[in-house]
Amino acid sequence: MIVNIHCFGQIRTLTKERIVEIDIGDNSTIPYILDEFVKKYGEIMERLLYREGKLRDFYTIQVDKKHVKTEEIEACYLQDGQTIAIIPFIAGG
Repeated sequence: MIVNIHCFGQIRTLTKERIVEIDIGDNSTIPYILDEFVKKYGEIMERLLYREGKLRDFYTIQVDKKHVKTEEIEACYLQDGQTIAIIPFIAGG
């Protein structure tokens, strides 16, 4: 099963790609897919995405352009061909 990860900001800088394909098994959740993504890019990606084993608060996750609430991430299973977007919050003024 292939899932695409759409990268923004520092994540895109590290991957040097706009979209990264991750090959995973069936019945995979967002945390599992993110862990596979981190394994692919190493410790620096882990420090960027995670704090104390959880996704940092300043990222939001979308699946096929629909926001996934933080409390729903653990139970969100993906299907072949879906796209996850890891979007950093942007402050402005």
